Amino acid sequence: MLKVCGATGKRAGWAATAALLAIPALFPISTLAQKKAAPPPPLPEAKPAVSIEVGPLGYRPPGAFYLTYKLSSAAMGFFDDDHLLFTFRMGGLLKRAPGDPPGDDDQEIRAVVLDLATGTVAQQAQWRMHDRSQYLWPYKDGEFLVRVRDSLFITNQALQLEPYMTFDAGIRAMQVSPDRGLLAVETNDPAKLGAETQDQKLLGGPPVKVMVFPQGEKKPLAESSARVPTLLPLMGDGLLDLLEGRAQGSWLMRDVPFEGQPQTVAEVRSSCQPSARPLSATVVLMVGCYGDADDRQVTAVSTKDGELWRDHWQNRFVWGWFDSAANGSRFVYESVQVNRSISTFDALYPEDVQAQLAGVYDTESGKLVLVRDASPVLTAGQNVALSPDGKRFAVLRNGVIEIYDLPPVTEPAPKKAQMVAKKKGSK
Repeated sequence: MLKVCGATGKRAGWAATAALLAIPALFPISTLAQKKAAPPPPLPEAKPAVSIEVGPLGYRPPGAFYLTYKLSSAAMGFFDDDHLLFTFRMGGLLKRAPGDPPGDDDQEIRAVVLDLATGTVAQQAQWRMHDRSQYLWPYKDGEFLVRVRDSLFITNQALQLEPYMTFDAGIRAMQVSPDRGLLAVETNDPAKLGAETQDQKLLGGPPVKVMVFPQGEKKPLAESSARVPTLLPLMGDGLLDLLEGRAQGSWLMRDVPFEGQPQTVAEVRSSCQPSARPLSATVVLMVGCYGDADDRQVTAVSTKDGELWRDHWQNRFVWGWFDSAANGSRFVYESVQVNRSISTFDALYPEDVQAQLAGVYDTESGKLVLVRDASPVLTAGQNVALSPDGKRFAVLRNGVIEIYDLPPVTEPAPKKAQMVAKKKGSK
């Protein structure tokens, strides 16, 4: 259960497990999914509005070691429509810093602010990281969260690292909600360190303490514990909960606010327990099992309006990564194409990788707006980004950062029209 801090005896009914929360990364973007319905019309040819070569900035593609271990060597994101943050690992040997723990795996990160109007560097800085895990998250307007070991900093276009919070117990996982309103930090649980069972060690280490912070706050809004780090389905004002329905293969999705009563918002059909991936403050992508073993049924559900759209995606792609516009209008889904069927527990080798593809979608209509391949392949993601208003898309592609101006967002079809279309399709 997730305890709501400061509440008078109230608890949020959070029954989600690690299996529910971890989004399966085994489905491609829909234009490559070979849907059973008629194929969608081809997307209009798009050309970048801005192209900036990254070689002159000092960027060099990472080696194969980064390819198969999902290590973070680069990350980017928009400050606004006209300024992009691009960060990347600098090559070369580093002197060990005095007092650093023996297990540190340091890397030097160069951070540059790119002025997209002129294509020039507006600001730059060097940051020293002590591991190869994710270090950058988009945060509130014009700012980013930067993790250096177990400390969090906030930075803006000046690229100064302003101290925010430090977690002495050690950070195990982090995430920011799609609308940037909530921050979840999972640390080692000091009360349970050293007491984990052999099963817990096999699952991924000691239990974790889960804390959810409102944007800019240092006092948690809610706390809980978990056996392993998990992906929390953070929404605008709380979490999502998934319960088995009365009928076989039926699942009830509930909106569980931190304050107030849980509310059932949709019923999803799936032969396996679905996973939940928030796309905005009010829309979540439910991923379940449907029909053929090679398919994944995906259903976009709104906590306000119920089901929005459905699709079927093949599971030939692995290691999916999402980014959302802060205003919730669009999301981008990126995944790695491989040349053989690979399960969650199979090893991935460099020769298995064929490409990395990213698709930009309108959140509420499900319309696919743009598809681009990313190169080099970065299995940790963060080589694509959406602007906060969803009007621009950036991708690192063949030694160039390409910036695309996106068309206006497509409004979802009215509910009545959707129902008529479904009835016609069922005849």
